Amino acid sequence: MTGFIGEYHCKIDSKGRLMLPSELRKQLDPLDQEQFVISRGVDECLSMYTMSEWAVVVGKLRDLNRFKVKDRKFARMFQKGATKVPVDSSSRILLPKSLLGWAGIQKEIVIVANVDLWEVWDKSKYDALMSENWDGFDDLAADVMGGSSENDR
Repeated sequence: MTGFIGEYHCKIDSKGRLMLPSELRKQLDPLDQEQFVISRGVDECLSMYTMSEWAVVVGKLRDLNRFKVKDRKFARMFQKGATKVPVDSSSRILLPKSLLGWAGIQKEIVIVANVDLWEVWDKSKYDALMSENWDGFDDLAADVMGGSSENDR
């Protein structure tokens, strides 16, 4: 997989169902179009994994040392609420109410590609995050993507 791209503004219905945007679906491998795993994200959003990518994540969790407190705690917290959600015949998924509540998601949402997963944000929270001061973005980009050579800085 080369990675997902895009930002999609959507609404969830009164039952908590989300219609997957067609442009999002076009980016999926045919094997990953029938079911996702939805879990708590590391920010105030939900993470939506394809089943293939969830298998990669579970492999990393298996590599944790279960005799270390921080590893056990992380695995529990990371997986808390993780739910398999099937895609119905109308290309909708039912988002679990407990996860919607945790992320503060109301009706309007933004689905944002984050390399190998999709983040599902409450629109107002996402808008607030994206309106933060971007003055330091050049330095952040250099730190994160600039490489390790002293000539790159």
